[in-house]
Amino acid sequence: MVKKPRQRWGSRIGVVLATAGNAVGLGNLLRFPSKVALYGGGAFIIPYLISLALLGLPLMWIEWMAGRYGGARGHGSTVGIIGTLFKSRTAKIIGRIIGVVGVAAPVLIIMYYIYIESWTLGFSLSALFGWLPEPVKTTDTAMALKPFGEFLAEYTKPTPFAYLIFWITVLLNWYVLQRGIRYGIEILAKYGMPLLLVMAVFLAVVIFFSKGPNDHWSALKGLEFIWKPDFSRILDARVWVEAAGQIFFTLSLGMGAIATYASYVKEKDDIVVTGMATASTNEFVEVVLGSAIAIPAAFVFFGPASIPELAQAGTFRIGFMSMPAALNSLPGGQFYSFLWFFLLFIAAFTSSVALIQPMITFFEDELRWNHTKAVAVAMITVIVGAHFAIFLPKFIDELDFWAGSFMLIFFGLIEIILFIWIFGPDNFHREINKGAQIKLPRWVAYLAGTVSLGFLLVITVMWVTQNVTDPKFLVTGNAGQWAARIVILVLFLWLAFYAVVSTPKEE
Repeated sequence: MVKKPRQRWGSRIGVVLATAGNAVGLGNLLRFPSKVALYGGGAFIIPYLISLALLGLPLMWIEWMAGRYGGARGHGSTVGIIGTLFKSRTAKIIGRIIGVVGVAAPVLIIMYYIYIESWTLGFSLSALFGWLPEPVKTTDTAMALKPFGEFLAEYTKPTPFAYLIFWITVLLNWYVLQRGIRYGIEILAKYGMPLLLVMAVFLAVVIFFSKGPNDHWSALKGLEFIWKPDFSRILDARVWVEAAGQIFFTLSLGMGAIATYASYVKEKDDIVVTGMATASTNEFVEVVLGSAIAIPAAFVFFGPASIPELAQAGTFRIGFMSMPAALNSLPGGQFYSFLWFFLLFIAAFTSSVALIQPMITFFEDELRWNHTKAVAVAMITVIVGAHFAIFLPKFIDELDFWAGSFMLIFFGLIEIILFIWIFGPDNFHREINKGAQIKLPRWVAYLAGTVSLGFLLVITVMWVTQNVTDPKFLVTGNAGQWAARIVILVLFLWLAFYAVVSTPKEE
């Protein structure tokens, strides 16, 4: 069968913005502040920056190289890309089955991510129309957040309005994906990313010039909490695991999405600079803007004593309770809340289309399905899984535990082994420098294959030690947890079957 020409990005700025949009998501603006608050500000930042240098950048370049290499050979999913590394059919099949992780993981993540994405759209509309609760004038953090906690609990039952917004979110994703890489995802990124940056900068300025109930509570104190070096927890294994996990989540590493996007660039396009630009844009949003909004706002309106309390309650409390409670206490607060939630929606939207695309690319490249069929099957799969997330308690937590943590770290290990040692350090060095304006030195390949690999192995052992040592680990759970485990197994077996039967005899 004759292969159809693969899609291509329309411009270099388009691919940078689209890939940055893939990386920039709720993890930057909600998950990062939550982790910083939970693990002591500066005590978290040190392992975070080390993880960025030793894991983030090397893996970003590995995924860009792998994606462009596979795309030049007609493969944009990790199933097909990994298969190209082997000559024998048996080895190809094994490689393709391993590659299924890079298709399954983003689909599993999007099953709950798209539901949370719909919350951001629903809350932005609620703020715009004045439906959010009125702020309570009190210095008691719990009392100030109570009406917003009740609103969140009621909304996520879900209410009929929340369920309608979920379907609108699904249809928006479907529409963009149906339009394809160049006319859908790239256009969304070209408009969405600049808008996101403008809104984030504006909100950061508003917060820094706001006054709370206590003149001693300032946004600068919030920045000091984040950025003042603190070595008190430098030997705490959990802090290192969480910091490394945040790097994987925020840069969309180990998900297969970066490699899929990279497969649509031309064979001689510069991926060294593009990879750096992707990581830099993401880190700017996360460590500059992400650290300048939620934590400083908590310091201004609730005081430093509120930070541990907010952190213990998790990501959703900071994003959907403390931020609207703080912003709504300002003149014109409903508008500021609208900007906050719409900012989150744009960040989530550019990420969600990226998480669905690897499955679409898998169907198109490996099964030769037409674009409309591939998009439809991928979206139906997401919709079915999302309904478990909507109606079964603990389903989200279980999927996030496996797909949002374990699979990312595991697949990161696999990528380093495959694309440095199986592919060969010299081949990696030669391939990544094709068309590069700034050539990576050869030692980068060996750094990734030794130091990065060793660091990730240590992180993996720490993760397993912390999470999987309980003998009851896999034999307990409620209906939502068991449903999540079954969904993971069924999805993996389904995709693995297709990966095996579509294995080409020759490349």
